[in-house]
Amino acid sequence: MASHSFSVRFVTFAGRQWWINYHWTRKQGTYAYEPFKSIFDPKIIQRTAAGIQLQIPGDDPAVWRTSELVLMEKLGYGKYLITAQADRGSFSDLDANAIFGAFLYQYSVAPPDNGLNIHREIDFLEVLRNDGGNAQFTLQPYDFTRHPVEFFKIPNGTKVITIINEWYVDQGLNRLAAFSCYSGDWSLANPPPEQNLIASWWPPKIPGVNTLIPDHTATSCERLHLNLWLMHGAAPTRPQSVTVTRFEFQPAQAATS
Repeated sequence: MASHSFSVRFVTFAGRQWWINYHWTRKQGTYAYEPFKSIFDPKIIQRTAAGIQLQIPGDDPAVWRTSELVLMEKLGYGKYLITAQADRGSFSDLDANAIFGAFLYQYSVAPPDNGLNIHREIDFLEVLRNDGGNAQFTLQPYDFTRHPVEFFKIPNGTKVITIINEWYVDQGLNRLAAFSCYSGDWSLANPPPEQNLIASWWPPKIPGVNTLIPDHTATSCERLHLNLWLMHGAAPTRPQSVTVTRFEFQPAQAATS
């Protein structure tokens, strides 16, 4: 199956447009510095029958290229659902240097009244090796007084996961976010059963950490990112691949009713 040419700027997935045409090098670009040092290459992103395949192909061991999609729309508050499958074994088999991420991020700095999370970053899920397992939910900045993170383990043999994040403002104008990860392939119309819950996190109940939940305004620019990259640019032991099979969004009014 042919990969996209470098001239392609967007790919259609889940009825939405996703930006793929930007190529960061080791010497310049947002991801050129620590801890990333990751080279995102649009030419290796595949549109398959299953979905969008993010790769670290390993066809050139001297340059381990990585993949990222960025949603063009700024959706704001609501319920985000993402399903993904590990193409080479299971998520517990993902290389120790590889990270699969699903997160909201704004490149520009938010106004001071947004709080310390200056890039409006909400890490719905990061699959990576850490002291607490192989995955985490996170807010930013990580070097906050108390690390705003929840470590957990995706069980061995889990090939497909469903990520759900709800981000909204309640009637008291409190910013809220709820994180969850389930085993299996689920949707908003067919939600995951409780027995498939791998982990969940409710940061609004954590004093201090709740202030890191960002706001959304008419001028904010946070967008959804889906990527597969290498920590510190360190080479994996073999090629890596994750296919995002579903993305669904439900606006906040419907999500919280």
